[in-house]
Amino acid sequence: MQSRTLIRQLAEQPLVRDVSVDAAQAVLALRYSILCRRSGHDPMPELERRWGNILAARRFRLVVEAIAHVWPDPFAVAPPCCPRLSFDEALLAAIVGAASRGDRVDFDWRTAEMLGSDAREMLFAALENFIRAKAPGRV
Repeated sequence: MQSRTLIRQLAEQPLVRDVSVDAAQAVLALRYSILCRRSGHDPMPELERRWGNILAARRFRLVVEAIAHVWPDPFAVAPPCCPRLSFDEALLAAIVGAASRGDRVDFDWRTAEMLGSDAREMLFAALENFIRAKAPGRV
């Protein structure tokens, strides 16, 4: 493999359409929430409509707050219309998938270098609570 090809593969950002539905929804909702925050609007009505219940919207807001609190650097968010994920969004998609599967080992493996144990615990709990609230018939 040529070094050019390897560098391109390492730097390539995944497409939103290539991640799971849960992960894509979380990334797009995060983009929307940040856009609302920057423009002074409340994202809750749209988040409630997106997931069909206010509890899921509230718990997603807690996920966003947990990310803001524990992420070591500013979270890189692509524009709402961008088909590619930023590297932070790709990590979010992966950890949403891990939390959806209840796979704490995968979650910790992906986040251990940048987050301490307390930060990982807070973020994993927030993601699990959000996923439970989003699932039909579960809370």
